[in-house]
Amino acid sequence: MFERKEALALILKGCLATFEENGFKVSVPEGAPKGEPPVFEEDGSAYIEIKKNDLTVRLVSSGVTLDITEKSGDGEFAKSATNLMEMETLDEREIKSLCNEINDTVVSFYGKKSKKSAKKAPPTVSKSAVKSGMSYDPNTLASRIAGLYPELKAEYTRNFETYDDFLAEDFFVNHANAYIMETIRSGDNQKMKKLFKVLNELYENGTTDVQNLIVVTALGEIKNDAELLERCRKEITDDDFYETLAAVNKYLATPGGRRAAKKLENPPKYKPKKKKKGIMASMLQQGQTQ
Repeated sequence: MFERKEALALILKGCLATFEENGFKVSVPEGAPKGEPPVFEEDGSAYIEIKKNDLTVRLVSSGVTLDITEKSGDGEFAKSATNLMEMETLDEREIKSLCNEINDTVVSFYGKKSKKSAKKAPPTVSKSAVKSGMSYDPNTLASRIAGLYPELKAEYTRNFETYDDFLAEDFFVNHANAYIMETIRSGDNQKMKKLFKVLNELYENGTTDVQNLIVVTALGEIKNDAELLERCRKEITDDDFYETLAAVNKYLATPGGRRAAKKLENPPKYKPKKKKKGIMASMLQQGQTQ
């Protein structure tokens, strides 16, 4: 078992090259003895601090998480990403995994190719954060799908740069669905396995909004085609996932379902503070009453 300060020193060692390659310098606590790891300690937490021009980034270990926070100039720190870092069970393998995730985040958010004027992507939910009890969100689903189809990366970036938020319905209806359906219609085994590896994982560990996006917004495009549903069935690992997919497609084939599908063609403007019943639940409920 590692002490918090010791674990952060090992993480710094595994990420230092990436920090330096991307223009960051490591901050050293004032008065720190020579040879001591440059780890700050504050109110039961510990952190590494790196700086690049007026940008300050911290890797903050507190409780069972390692948060990446950032601020510009004299602004306030805001969280960019969260990873699981449970001190009681932390081992060298998990530290190496954390280093990989942090290196990926640094390159993705602050890499040499990124433009200072461009808005950064919303933070995604990592696999380690899901293990700690979090759920995948719509932005994480879209990011993973954009990773499968490089042609979608520009649209993914354009989405949050345009709206100052991420509008998942817009991204899938107007861009991602076409690529997803092309894969399913092709029947290519390798492409299907890659696609459903993502869909299975995020459906089983995602929020209700993520499940709605997968089953209704994206795979609702199957339009109850028996052959395409069978192709999906062979790749889907969760019974609930497939049963819900089949039920939604069956409903979308009804007159009421076709009217509901029309609404998906022009998604409503995103209203983050408004709580409403999920579209998938509404469709299934209406389907049961017909």
